[in-house]
Amino acid sequence: MSADLSAYLTRATTLPWVWGRSDCTLWVADWCLLRFGFDPAAGFRGRYDDRAGAGRLIAAGLARTITPCMTPLRETRDPCPGDVGIIVIGGRQVAAIRTGPRWAFRTLRGLGEAPAPPVICWGEPCRKPFRS
Repeated sequence: MSADLSAYLTRATTLPWVWGRSDCTLWVADWCLLRFGFDPAAGFRGRYDDRAGAGRLIAAGLARTITPCMTPLRETRDPCPGDVGIIVIGGRQVAAIRTGPRWAFRTLRGLGEAPAPPVICWGEPCRKPFRS
């Protein structure tokens, strides 16, 4: 089943922020479930419900914490639209989805986009065009 990135990003503009359900990292994990067929956050769901709880789970750094969960995908230095990664925004590591030349990420106020270099990113080989 092909997931539509544009529709997913549009939905994010009205999605309420709920720690442990629809925050920045779980939003990207939900995309992984749609796009790649696996949930990299399965071991984290239900384990926190506020900023402090999330902070405790990623105390070693977001990239370091989730990298072991991303093994179904390949690490890439050339991300394609729909690939996922960790970028730094405002001095903090955040999970993001590649949209082309930019990365989309959730904020408390909605959706942001930036042309930030990734700390690390994952995806599948770009064998066929992906509708973005």
